[in-house]
Amino acid sequence: MKDDQASSTAYTVLQGVLFSASKPAYDSLVSHEQQTACQRILSASVEGQKRLKQLDSAAFRFMAPLLEGAMMPGITLHYVLRKRFIRDAVEAAIADGYTQVVNLGAGFDTLAWELHSLHSNVNFIELDHPATNAQKSKALFDQSPNNFHLLAVDFSQTDAREALQSFPEFDADRKTFFICEGVLMYLERPDIDRLFDGLKQLTGVGTRFVFTAVAPMDSVDSNTGWLLRLYLKFKAEPLNWALEQKDLAAFVQEQGYRLEDMAGTDQLRQRYLQGVDHGTLHHGEYLALTTAEA
Repeated sequence: MKDDQASSTAYTVLQGVLFSASKPAYDSLVSHEQQTACQRILSASVEGQKRLKQLDSAAFRFMAPLLEGAMMPGITLHYVLRKRFIRDAVEAAIADGYTQVVNLGAGFDTLAWELHSLHSNVNFIELDHPATNAQKSKALFDQSPNNFHLLAVDFSQTDAREALQSFPEFDADRKTFFICEGVLMYLERPDIDRLFDGLKQLTGVGTRFVFTAVAPMDSVDSNTGWLLRLYLKFKAEPLNWALEQKDLAAFVQEQGYRLEDMAGTDQLRQRYLQGVDHGTLHHGEYLALTTAEA
């Protein structure tokens, strides 16, 4: 990613969400508010406008599933399902009295934007690269909401704990829910260990943390192909950390957290696709909901 440009991956995920939402079988999985926010963000930049135009192209709509099948079968629908899992976890936490939600590496995710006006007592903070945050702010903010804050962070220079400790809008005394979607796979294991420990030190026992993890590409639980490896090499985004789903519970325990919930492909299908003709689903990424223990 170039320092002065928003993340290409952020654009791709948003485009994938809208692509899935355009299919009648999946439109109930993506709310009108989510679709509107996605369109608003994409409409605010030249790159985003190009992505929206592609969605209206018959040629793109024909070719996109073929390309997806060669790289990561089912990935656009997977984007929708993992966001639905995270939303459910966040809303459950708010119902349980959590009053701060922090999204680490939020990209163009729209959840905080959708929820901030519904939960005025909840403090929402998003951390991401300055260029990505600037583009998001331009698209969404006519004026800055009192309970939704964007914190520009270059994670190559500053870790999440340091950034939040020096951010006036962050309140360490609030019950806090952290999100880390599609990020950990790019980090080295020592940085991941530091992140888990840092979040626990920031907001203490009871801190909730939902994150995504990927299985190794050669795992029987992964259906990614050779074209993805080539793409990642071209984009200079190597996958530095992978974990088999069967090893998740032990990993979470090592970090001093308790595994509350986990959803791989089978669990996502059972929860959100009952009675839906969904075609091929993505295998290889799963979600974990955890709570920091003493």
